[in-house]
Amino acid sequence: MMKLLWNIQQKKDNLWVRWIDSYYIKGHDMMHMESKDQYSWIFKVILRHRDMINDLQNWTNWHTFRTRAVYKFLMKDCVQVPWHRIFNGNSARPRALFTLWMACHCKLATRVRLFKFGMVDYTTCCFCTQDETIEHLLFECPVTKTIWKQVLAWMEYVREPLNWTQELSWLVQNCKGKSVRSDLLKMAIAETVYGVWMYRNAISFGKDIDRLTIGEKIIDVIVYRGWEKQKLRPHIARLML
Repeated sequence: MMKLLWNIQQKKDNLWVRWIDSYYIKGHDMMHMESKDQYSWIFKVILRHRDMINDLQNWTNWHTFRTRAVYKFLMKDCVQVPWHRIFNGNSARPRALFTLWMACHCKLATRVRLFKFGMVDYTTCCFCTQDETIEHLLFECPVTKTIWKQVLAWMEYVREPLNWTQELSWLVQNCKGKSVRSDLLKMAIAETVYGVWMYRNAISFGKDIDRLTIGEKIIDVIVYRGWEKQKLRPHIARLML
């Protein structure tokens, strides 16, 4: 939106800017004109960004739009979440990273969450008798805990998995730096969360899934994705022996 605002203010030579200039602006000062109800929704949103972009130093003198400068300006007051390093340089599949991102925000559609929205009339985990919360499903449930333990054991981590919040805290501490173990662990958590979530969905919809193969499939994906990175190959090859 801020780039569109900059394009309009700079009167960039493209058809959309010329249309906005002739249809809405009509010779007025873009940065001080009043927003009207009859304007399109996108133009009204652009106008709402005027105060923010005015705080950028000398932005009107830019020869090109500086995305980096605008991003830093918008992020200056944002608090960085502690689990951001799990996503930095993570080679997991995009779908796995998205599922992990949803889990970190506690937005996965577990049965407890669906019950709050009135979409289901029960909250029981599909693997046991406990309530299906993210805390429980990742990885407090006896079934999903077994899968995570299998992946951790393959990566040579001697650890008894705890609940999701505690595991996330442990992962944040162990994903520091750029070592091959931390890179592999980042990928492992994303692919395991995705694998567990897809397994849960399959069981919920009545599909016949062999639980004993879930961990093996997750490890296969980690090996396949990790092998694309040259520095991970020796470590993965050793783990496969």
